[in-house]
Amino acid sequence: MQAPIISFVAKGTNSGKTYLMEKLVGEFKARGKKVTAVKHGTHRMDVDKEGKDTWKFAQQGADRIILFSDRALLLYELKEPDLDHLVSLAREGSDIVLVEGFKSGPFKKIEVFNPALYDTPLCLEEPGDDYIAIVSGEYIDANLPWFPFEDVRGICDFIEGQCGQ
Repeated sequence: MQAPIISFVAKGTNSGKTYLMEKLVGEFKARGKKVTAVKHGTHRMDVDKEGKDTWKFAQQGADRIILFSDRALLLYELKEPDLDHLVSLAREGSDIVLVEGFKSGPFKKIEVFNPALYDTPLCLEEPGDDYIAIVSGEYIDANLPWFPFEDVRGICDFIEGQCGQ
């Protein structure tokens, strides 16, 4: 079975996506799962710090740079990512893939909503079958299962149930 992919989306920043994903990664690891965390960013990403070897390779036009040690591996591919390739990399050796962001992605989505910042959740403004739940500091009636941020175990149970695990 392929690792399921769940995307955590929000209208904007400071909604709690990173906070929630940190907690979920910890809970899934405690359950013995192999977890891949993917961050979808809109900002420019640089390969390492200026002057470092990997930065020098990038400046000379390397298409792919792999930095590894005895404990970790970092892969830089200096091209626009292909979704199928990204999914393949994320799923490899994983039990579950958690994606922060990527509102337009074709994955099941859990909206992280902050009513102090926004009036209406995305799932009500732009409804779609991809939305499976909403997480917020207070109850939101969005015709979806609702979870408070603190219910990390409940959210993980829900995700496992949605993904047949």
